[in-house]
Amino acid sequence: MRRLATTASRWTAAACLVLGLLLATRIPAAPSAVEALLEASLVALALFAGVKMWLHNCFESHLAATLVCAATAGGVLLAAIAGPPGRGTSPVTPAGVVLLALAVAVPLLLERDARTRRALAAGGCRQVSGQVAVVVQQA
Repeated sequence: MRRLATTASRWTAAACLVLGLLLATRIPAAPSAVEALLEASLVALALFAGVKMWLHNCFESHLAATLVCAATAGGVLLAAIAGPPGRGTSPVTPAGVVLLALAVAVPLLLERDARTRRALAAGGCRQVSGQVAVVVQQA
């Protein structure tokens, strides 16, 4: 079966990879082993989502990207509002703002990708509202 990779899915994959790399830079600064393990698991999931999205653009990659974004946005917002357990609130850093922006951008890009694929399936055209779709042959 052929999988359709759109411009939005490529941007989503890139955003997931950047999200994973930004999360990886936070691992050494984690105050406890538990937080480092949580960060590392999010890094692994973000990198998986990015690579899988780039190659296949399938349900699993969409699910992984959505889970990474929810966990990242929740963690950044909780750190800013309530702070980690036993400590006060953390100041909002530029890295936190970028993480939050990526966590919001990925679901929006996923929605754009779904809308483009639906329009292409219904109309059979190769271009929808200025967005070119690329057909990837699955081996």
